[in-house]
Amino acid sequence: MFDINDSYYSLYKDYPYSIYNLLSQIYRLKDNNLMFAKNLLIQLVNKIDKENIDKDLFLKLHKDLPYSKRGEKHLFNNFYYGEITSMVVHNYHIKIKSSKDESYFLKSLSYYNKHFFVCDFESGDYFFLENIMVNV
Repeated sequence: MFDINDSYYSLYKDYPYSIYNLLSQIYRLKDNNLMFAKNLLIQLVNKIDKENIDKDLFLKLHKDLPYSKRGEKHLFNNFYYGEITSMVVHNYHIKIKSSKDESYFLKSLSYYNKHFFVCDFESGDYFFLENIMVNV
């Protein structure tokens, strides 16, 4: 998940494939192009307030029984719904691994920024968080 900067968002909000394609190309760049990839990423996305989101999410979610936090990793284990999800907030992206398409953490993250762009480079899936929050 990435926080797309305002200029790219306003240009490509109706063309999410273009943003996915840019991010996918950055993701797939070889190790010898890391500086180039980092420069492209910094132009496309905003830095995420890692400390604030980590702390705030923990304070909001720690009362939910299936939620826990170990180090930097937020965990959600709900056996009744068949969801096992882990999330780590980084400076320029949020990495979520989940057994469900609509992860427990997506609704909580939408309160910080509905313009978060979610992409799964393995399956080729992508969307703006605001587009799925309409249905929740």
